[in-house]
Amino acid sequence: MTTAVMKFISEAMESEGIPYEFMEFTSPIADLQSYWVGEYSEIPPNTEDGMQETQLVLTGTGRGSWLNLEKEKVKIEKIFPTIGGRTAILDNGSGVAVFYGNAFPVPTGDGFLKRLQINLTVKEWKVK
Repeated sequence: MTTAVMKFISEAMESEGIPYEFMEFTSPIADLQSYWVGEYSEIPPNTEDGMQETQLVLTGTGRGSWLNLEKEKVKIEKIFPTIGGRTAILDNGSGVAVFYGNAFPVPTGDGFLKRLQINLTVKEWKVK
């Protein structure tokens, strides 16, 4: 996954007011109900059309009620729809499509700390 795609995803999350960073959340969290961190796993290409598929895992962490994470999950699903995805031609000329996959709660062992994982599929068509 290229940095152009990472920027595309970050800007999409920011546009909806969802606190998000890649790999680790380094901004202050004291005033946040929740925050999201993304990490990815690339899938080996099986076509010759220049398409790279990546699974992006978004992990939301929050305090208090599950409701805040669930509300943000709905926003994320709207940002990256399952059908059609969020698409663009990036500044580097590559095409990208990002699709919502699924979500599930992740146990933390802490009664006050809640965690939710969302899986996105990212398809990027690179140009030379």
